[in-house]
Amino acid sequence: MADYKVVTSELRKEAKLWQEKADKAEPIVQAVAATYLTAPAFFVGDLMTLAAGVVNAELEAGQYEDFRAFIENVLRGAVTEFNQIDVALRRIADEYDRTESVNEIDLAKFYSV
Repeated sequence: MADYKVVTSELRKEAKLWQEKADKAEPIVQAVAATYLTAPAFFVGDLMTLAAGVVNAELEAGQYEDFRAFIENVLRGAVTEFNQIDVALRRIADEYDRTESVNEIDLAKFYSV
């Protein structure tokens, strides 16, 4: 008899939590993907500093876009990973359930004469 028992229902509960996290993160990914700002959003200046203001605005818009793209990429990765954790935990639970009867060996069969 095995000295331990895997509670597969707990594995499945944990898997469900990860799936819920993925489901909650997906709308955030979509919101970040749809968020963009162009150079005029960063322009601060007047007619005397027009050229410098345009250059700075373009620079800051580029930095903003780089950061936005980075965050979007991180969030997409999180959704992917959360889904993979869900699948892995469910597969582990299924495999434990499948092999449970195979793993329970009556050692008395080997030692009885």
